[in-house]
Amino acid sequence: MKKTNSLLLCAVVMLLSFTACSGPNADMTEENITETVQVVETALKEFDIKSLNKYVDSGTLSVILNYAQKHEQFVELGKAIFGNLEMEVASIDLDNKTVTVSVSNKDLAKTAGDFASKLKSEYSTFQLLSKLNSDLFLDNKLTELCKQIDEAQLLPEAVEITLEIQQDSKNLVLSFNDNAEDAVSGGALSSIKSIYSAQ
Repeated sequence: MKKTNSLLLCAVVMLLSFTACSGPNADMTEENITETVQVVETALKEFDIKSLNKYVDSGTLSVILNYAQKHEQFVELGKAIFGNLEMEVASIDLDNKTVTVSVSNKDLAKTAGDFASKLKSEYSTFQLLSKLNSDLFLDNKLTELCKQIDEAQLLPEAVEITLEIQQDSKNLVLSFNDNAEDAVSGGALSSIKSIYSAQ
C-alpha cells in the first residue's frame, strides 16, 4: 500500500512539474499574457529563432529570422541588438486583447542609420541582397556592426508600446507593429528602413 501511495505521489509531482515548465498556453488570462511577454523578452535577448517564430508576429523580424536560420551572423546580430532589452508589463486589456509594455534598450538609431547609409553608398540594393548569402561579407560587416552596438549607450527613458495579442492553437502570440519593432530595437529598425526607403 505504501509503495502504491509513493508511486502515485511521484506521478502527481511529475505532472505538476511538467505543467509548471510547459510555458504559457493559449488561454487569454493576465497570467498567460504576462508570462508570454517574459518569454518574448528572453527569446529576443537570446535571439531564439524557434521561440520568436512561435510567440511573435512581426514583419521585420520574420525577414531577419529567415536569414538567421541560414546564417549564424544574424543570430549574433539579434543578440547584440536585443541583449540589453528590458520589457515590463504596464497594463493588460483583456477585452481588447492588448498588453501595454514598458520597453528600454540601448539607443541604436544613429548606429544603425550610419551603418545602413554606409552600406547604401557602397552597394546597390541588388548587390547587397546577393551579398547577404556570403559568410565572408557577413562576418566582416555584421561583426563591425555588433562592435558599434556594444559601444552604444542606454536610452535615458523607457517607452510604452501596446501590443495586440492573438490566440494561436497552443499559445498566445504578440503582434509587433512598426512602432513596437522600433522600440524594442532601440530605434535600429526604423533607422535602417528610413535609409532604404529614401529615394
